[in-house]
Amino acid sequence: MIPISTAIWDPKWYHNFTGNYNYIFKDKRGIVNGIRYLPIIECGKAAQSCKGPEHCSFQPEPACPFLSSYRQNLEQLDFNNLLSDFSSLAEKYKEAESIDEEIIMVLIVYETPKNSCSERVALIDYFNSHGVECEELVYPIT
Repeated sequence: MIPISTAIWDPKWYHNFTGNYNYIFKDKRGIVNGIRYLPIIECGKAAQSCKGPEHCSFQPEPACPFLSSYRQNLEQLDFNNLLSDFSSLAEKYKEAESIDEEIIMVLIVYETPKNSCSERVALIDYFNSHGVECEELVYPIT
């Protein structure tokens, strides 16, 4: 599994921080971290428009300005390019690490699964609406 951050601010453990967010590194356990896919990171005005989870819902439509804008911004992306970018990243990693097994991209978000005010719901909806199964990763991983 390769983690890809969707967060405006990544967790501290996600980088060997040098002031630059655009690099890949392995942590002390050899786990790949640091990957960000900028087109799915909400950095515009909408990022500051969230009023907190008590004002948020996504069903049937995004109710808060942040989730609504984020979902609309996702639709502006070329989905085939996104899949191609993910596939290319996976293939490069497989080649560099001599891995024969399938690589799964795991999108990580900043908020916990219980926080309704999260881009996770919009991302899941976006991928599923384009025919790519996407769901919350359940722990423990078996």
